[in-house]
Amino acid sequence: MDRTDVAYVVNSTPAYFYILPFHFGMLRRYAPTLKWTVILATEVPDDPVCKEVAAKYNVEILPLDPKDAGFLDSRRAAGEALVSRFKYIFPVQEDFILERQMDGPEFTSLFNRMDDDSRLVSARCMPCPGPFPDDDQCSSLWSWQHLEPATDSMGFVFQATMWKTSAFAQWYIAICGRLEELAPRETTDPKERAFIEVRGNLAENSEGQKVFWNMSYDLLWQHIGYTRRGKQPNGVYLSPFPYRPTAIVRGLLEPWAKELARREGFFLLG
Repeated sequence: MDRTDVAYVVNSTPAYFYILPFHFGMLRRYAPTLKWTVILATEVPDDPVCKEVAAKYNVEILPLDPKDAGFLDSRRAAGEALVSRFKYIFPVQEDFILERQMDGPEFTSLFNRMDDDSRLVSARCMPCPGPFPDDDQCSSLWSWQHLEPATDSMGFVFQATMWKTSAFAQWYIAICGRLEELAPRETTDPKERAFIEVRGNLAENSEGQKVFWNMSYDLLWQHIGYTRRGKQPNGVYLSPFPYRPTAIVRGLLEPWAKELARREGFFLLG
């Protein structure tokens, strides 16, 4: 928890600013000793909500060019801006609300492992989807498991994942390049382009997985994920970064998230 070469990064846009005080407030509440640099990347850095979370929760604002406001482009731009500053990047979405304490020893162990292995470039820190243990001896397998295309249909996911920043930037350059091939910015209707990257979920669908695994094969990248203790919904809590995925579904705040906010003392307008 005391590493200073890690960037905790949230990419956000005005439609979701209302949840940011809740997100950063819960982070500071349940990870009070965290020394990672907490960053909000946005194309609207002067918005009052951005200024509020920056002052109240010690969040650094990373301004993005408005042309990089797209869902994938904003993440690419953040990675490119931070690659020279941080060895690791921990990208999370606004509606990943930390509900319990982060597992500091598990993160320390993870960093030791990633520091020692140049091939290991990402580690999924919340098991959704899995991976699931290979057999019933779960007690010895509740840790990290290598992700492989033959057994893990989803190698890349947007769930909380620790990345080496250089690899993170390369991945987003590649997937944004594929988006540009499918829907060139200059000749594609913005709504159609947004549909492909968001509703069509280019990065996580079969097309994105193909780009991810081919790139990993070519660059000798390896990826691991924290194993899930059974398929029960609360299995996500038994992980290094415990949260429920996700608080906002199709633009609407989930009922459980509203209840959690009230219980924790946060007022949400969403």
